[in-house]
Amino acid sequence: MTTNSPTLAGRTIIVTRAAERAGGLTTLLHDQGAQVLEIPVTTTVDALDAGIALQTAIDNIESYDWVVVTSPEGAHRFREAISLTASVRQHFKVAAVGTATAAAIGRADLLPNVQTGRSLGESFPAGSGRILLAVAQSAGTDFEEAARHKGWTVHRVTTYRTIAITPDQDRKTEIARADAITFASASSVRAWHDVFGTLMPKVVVAMGPMTATALTEIGISDVVVATEQSLSGLVEATAQALASR
Repeated sequence: MTTNSPTLAGRTIIVTRAAERAGGLTTLLHDQGAQVLEIPVTTTVDALDAGIALQTAIDNIESYDWVVVTSPEGAHRFREAISLTASVRQHFKVAAVGTATAAAIGRADLLPNVQTGRSLGESFPAGSGRILLAVAQSAGTDFEEAARHKGWTVHRVTTYRTIAITPDQDRKTEIARADAITFASASSVRAWHDVFGTLMPKVVVAMGPMTATALTEIGISDVVVATEQSLSGLVEATAQALASR
């Protein structure tokens, strides 16, 4: 975040990020002076096969021309798994759906103009090789449909699952008093809606267009979308939105 960013001192921000990933966002918000309410409504768990398919793909990684990741969590799990396989020669190219996902995997040879699976598919080159697509169980199919249409063979591997969790206490009063709420994924939007409906502060901030679309689908039309799809970008967008209201 730039030094000229608006301060969040005296503001209360709700973080809905998955429980095990909330800390980084909370720290960034605290650094800007915010009070943070962590109300995670999702958590990430292993794939149903406990990672066997991912490890098998990594053991045969030299057969792939590209590795494609569409979420920071999936990228993190791929990077963690491949780091345990010392013999792997990482000759493949990497495509990531956005800057936060690229940071999680450590590099990216291709990023789309709009950080969605559909845009990534549209910007992907034509070819005839093999792609390892490492994604969440619930991930959409926009990228792989586009890649197959362009001649690629796509091997989709589930790296993790996102499951809903219910807060262990009534948080409605705190929610009503907060200044803003942040959503980093479409799954967190849907999980929030299952528990709280459309109860949320007036300022609603989404990390990217897919998350914003999920908010629109549940009836939230006034959504601020972060220009940079990263945790620091989410904080920046929150600060800017609150400074103008």
